[in-house]
Amino acid sequence: MYKQLEKIFSQAFGVDKIDMSMSIDSVPGWDSMAHVGLILALQKEFAISIPPADAIELTSVKNIIQYLVNRNISSG
Repeated sequence: MYKQLEKIFSQAFGVDKIDMSMSIDSVPGWDSMAHVGLILALQKEFAISIPPADAIELTSVKNIIQYLVNRNISSG
């Protein structure tokens, strides 16, 4: 899962590595429009549907990983 997230973040924000401290407040370019793209990329990569109420909470790498773990997504 971690490598998949790094790929998504690399494509979305041009970062080489991700860490648990990264959030919408600390990643340059992670604004509301980029967030929509990120959610779409997560849905495509992990073949899941993320409801809008959940999507608004996924504003950090830590929250995204926890969400995927709670959805029983590990690696693929």
